[in-house]
Parts: sequence; C-alpha cells; structure tokens
Amino acid sequence: MRKTYHIELNGVKIGTTDFKFADTPMRVIHGKINFENIESPYELFKSHCKKYNVVINQDDKEFKFIDTQVIPELKVYLENGIELNGWGGAITGMEKDDFEIQFGGVTSELMQTEFKHHYDEYYGPE
Repeated sequence: MRKTYHIELNGVKIGTTDFKFADTPMRVIHGKINFENIESPYELFKSHCKKYNVVINQDDKEFKFIDTQVIPELKVYLENGIELNGWGGAITGMEKDDFEIQFGGVTSELMQTEFKHHYDEYYGPE
C-alpha cells in the first residue's frame, strides 16, 4: 500500500509525493510531485534557489527545466506528521512534464519500515 508524503518549502505545503521509486542500496527514494496551488513549479524553485543560494545544476529557461542540489528549506513529512530525516531533497523537472523529488540519506532502518515495499522489492521479503 502506497503512502502519501507531504512536501513543504519554507513551511508552506506545496504538494505531495508517494515516493514510487527507490535506489534502495543507495538509500535514495524519489517520486513525482503532485503540486497544490502552484502555478509554475519551475519559477517557484528557480526563485527559491536564487534567494537562498541553492546550487542549480541545470536551468533551461526555454524549456523551463531545472535540476537542483539539495534544498535545505524543502521538507518532507511522513503520514504521521514526523519529518523525514536524511541528507534532504533535490528537485528535477520540466514545466510541461513532471517534477520529481529525490530524497537521499534515508536510514537503513527507515528503508526497512517506512519504505518496506522498496526494501523487499530489492532484497526480497524477510
């Protein structure tokens, strides 16, 4: 059963994800962002990164594509309201397609509990 995780930027909810994908041994989870009340995700992330000096790996104004490094002010919350801990979340996406959050540094314990379906898919059920 998939769970829904809330995503906030500077304390404001911007959307959700279900972290549909994972690189389990690397302790990275990622998934599509389902935005709520955000007109332009590209502009949101670009202006935020400029304001807070977050490194933008790639920025294509024509296609409104952006790829960032970890954004410290980007927070993810579990269904029970507890903040997901790790290295943090980075964003990749293009305005006409989807945006994805990659969250790294998930502990092995959390991979085995909160993201058990990804853990079992890679290592097999215990």
